[in-house]
Amino acid sequence: MKTYFLASAALALCAGSAFAQIDGSNIPADAGTNGLSLLAVQNSPTQFGNSTAGTQDSPGGSELNAAWGTISGNQLRFSMTGNLEGNFNKMWIFFDGVAGGEQTLQNDNVDGGFNEINNMAGMRFDDGFEPERGIRFEVGGGFLGIRGFDLVANTGGDIWTAGGTGDLPLVNAVGGQGVTVGWNNANGMGVSDSGVAGALGATMGWELVIDMPTFFGSSASSVKVMAFISNGGGDFLSNQFLAPVGSTANLGGPSGVDLRQFPGDQFMTIVPAPGAMALLGLSGLVALRRKR
Repeated sequence: MKTYFLASAALALCAGSAFAQIDGSNIPADAGTNGLSLLAVQNSPTQFGNSTAGTQDSPGGSELNAAWGTISGNQLRFSMTGNLEGNFNKMWIFFDGVAGGEQTLQNDNVDGGFNEINNMAGMRFDDGFEPERGIRFEVGGGFLGIRGFDLVANTGGDIWTAGGTGDLPLVNAVGGQGVTVGWNNANGMGVSDSGVAGALGATMGWELVIDMPTFFGSSASSVKVMAFISNGGGDFLSNQFLAPVGSTANLGGPSGVDLRQFPGDQFMTIVPAPGAMALLGLSGLVALRRKR
């Protein structure tokens, strides 16, 4: 009996540790502590400017450096290092977690803002990636917006809004649509405009914990995800993608972008951490022994 309760307690402790501090800081270390696997590392020097200021407005540049993720029970955890210039540039994350998404973005979507997403109509994702949900980040001019959108229902709305860079960093920001956000936009490390050697040296950026039944409408054993940065209108794409595109030039107008033409897959697949699966297996084994 004691062993059974110890295993249950260990499971609870493992689940609880994933929610320690969602703050967008110390991301690589937190990923190791919480069992997030490294999913992708940037291989393209940023052509959207390189901010080294270390302030929340990230003046002069935007970039994505590396990404980590895991699934634990009904919760998806996804983290990225990088920063978003405080000029209303957009950072987009697309998720393929259930059936029925769009491999080519249509002109009928709603992102909860000024529908910049429709300026990306015609953009084609890799084979095997048909996202149905997404999240959009922006900050600038006294406004900060995090918006969720549904490509199937053609709906969108706020996850979190605030008054701009002065409200960053976000710590344990429990927003709408089942999404908790940590965002520290003061990254000054990582890739530069001429090299990528420092990609894994960045420590700040975005941390997301997503309740999958709320966000997707159901749970999933794996979720595909991709992220990229565009200009404020969504009608010009940077070369900052994760998974990376391997391009030294910005991609430009979205309608002509076909990600199948770039090497590899420009999406990542998030699955449960091996340690979590092993712990679940241990719990089941102990329960079987108890029954005997």
